[in-house]
Amino acid sequence: MNNVVSLDSLFHTRVFRIPDYQRGYSWEIRQIREFLEDLEILGPNNYHYTGTVVLHVLNSEPVRMDRDGNQYNSVAIVDGQQRLTTIILLLDGVCRLLDKSSKRRNRILAKGIRKNFIAARAPVGSLLYKLSLNTDTDHFFKNSVLSDSREVEGASISSQRRLQLAKDYIAKYLVEQERENGGRWLLALYEKIATQLRFTLYQVENEAEVGVIFEVMNDRGKPLTELEKVKNFLLHASVSLHTSNEPNELAESVNGAWAEILRQLMAAGLESSAEEDRLLRAHWLTNNDPQPRQWQGSKSIKDRFALRHYQQDGTGLFKLLYQYTDQLREDCVSYCDAYKPTRSGTFDTFREQVDVHLEVVEWSSKLVRIGVVAPFLPLLLAARKRWPKRSDRYLELLKLCEAFAFRVYRIKGWRADAAQSTLFRIGYEVRKRQTNYANMLEQIKAELARRCGNDDFESETEGGEPDDWYNWAGLRYFLYEYEIALASANGATPKVTWEELRKRELQDTIEHILPRSINDRPYWSKRFTSQEHEAYLHDLGNLTLTKHNAYYYNKPFPDKKGKTDTKGRCYAKSPLYMERCLTSWRHWKPACIDKRRRELLDWARQRWAVE
Repeated sequence: MNNVVSLDSLFHTRVFRIPDYQRGYSWEIRQIREFLEDLEILGPNNYHYTGTVVLHVLNSEPVRMDRDGNQYNSVAIVDGQQRLTTIILLLDGVCRLLDKSSKRRNRILAKGIRKNFIAARAPVGSLLYKLSLNTDTDHFFKNSVLSDSREVEGASISSQRRLQLAKDYIAKYLVEQERENGGRWLLALYEKIATQLRFTLYQVENEAEVGVIFEVMNDRGKPLTELEKVKNFLLHASVSLHTSNEPNELAESVNGAWAEILRQLMAAGLESSAEEDRLLRAHWLTNNDPQPRQWQGSKSIKDRFALRHYQQDGTGLFKLLYQYTDQLREDCVSYCDAYKPTRSGTFDTFREQVDVHLEVVEWSSKLVRIGVVAPFLPLLLAARKRWPKRSDRYLELLKLCEAFAFRVYRIKGWRADAAQSTLFRIGYEVRKRQTNYANMLEQIKAELARRCGNDDFESETEGGEPDDWYNWAGLRYFLYEYEIALASANGATPKVTWEELRKRELQDTIEHILPRSINDRPYWSKRFTSQEHEAYLHDLGNLTLTKHNAYYYNKPFPDKKGKTDTKGRCYAKSPLYMERCLTSWRHWKPACIDKRRRELLDWARQRWAVE
């Protein structure tokens, strides 16, 4: 196995770069801990086969040289980047401890380790880093993680946070082990890393060949995601279809698209494998097949574009794969906008109409708050593609989807997959230009009428008897929308954000005006029997959003109300309009709860009305 090399051989004449089409640093503490445990049990005369490293020589880049005259070829890491990044972090931690040693030879060793594995000096004196990460994390990696000081802004995306977490975890591990085992342990660890780790090295002529390799080999620290499997399939296909000496346009398109897709997902904080799968699924349902039961992840894509189906039409398959790649890249932007509408730069094509753009962001945020976005994704992706400049149409669609989500999935309590086959089909028809805008809206309304028509909605919100609303999945969304309405009536916006409420537990953000316990509380026991207390406690009319639930406890209603000059917290001084409105009630008894419930539900029928 002459392609098995040590770490020293791997780094001897190379500087490494992680291409933008690869994901950022993704190892969690579990993978790092397992790697460190492997090193702990490694005997002095044994080797540890760390895994495979696949490299692509960047022939277009000049040979680099350090000030000692050593020359380095620039190579892209197409597999093994997580493992090599972790090793760099580990060696950096070793150097930091050696630098603190009282022994001069240890400090000299630290200098040599840095030069060989972390950063040498270029002839002009600047640092020649042995490893550069992808664009989103490289500056943070070099100027915060490998530097002696952290940047002011700190980690802003998840891959940066994982890098910082890995550095801190490794530093703590090294200090604890050195304290327990003595200074010789640290030197022994370095010897293991430098001389006993073994890598199976593959160098490929071009990036497109990576897809072929991945089809038959994968031994990474984390399993391939569906998105990575799709990319590798497309690269595999690009090699099979490419016959000329010209650059492989499909491979370049795939790598460029994946760089942009990963950048978008990372910027939106949507980089988990589940979120990537959701993107692939929504794109497939919108552009290829609206039947959810037919979706089988990357297998669906491989089956649809299998080379065996196009043996006589390679050009046709090339066009289809190019189109699929480009559409996925475009839909990723719409997908990120749908799930993270408040981040900067969303709905960029709608910015010409400033007011409408702001409304699009607002109503997209409402759909996210309800917690049921997935059934509408094909519709939203298709509308963005079909009418890219018509923000008014997208806004009308959003409002209808929000009403649909609230009435069907929250008021009626249908499961999240209810009606999805119909909604997916409509989205597919929009994308394929099989229906127009007006007909799209009519079809959605028809499905809404079937699931929760106006008569159903009226009966569900008539507000006759007290009921348990506290355990209703839509409670906080309902009350926050009511808070928005009250603030708007006062020419303002809510002073308490949805994020403040979402991050806290339900019991911390919902106040029971009639408290949970009325024992030994004369004010409450005079107005509520034990039966009435049980019936009205969790009723909608008795609930309000709050920031200070623990403070109110079982106090009498007048004490909870307070006045603007009351010391301590009270409804009158609350930042929430709905709590301040409670001060208009003189007392709190069953009839008051009945009346407030009816008021809230009367408002709801107007708020979520659909003609």
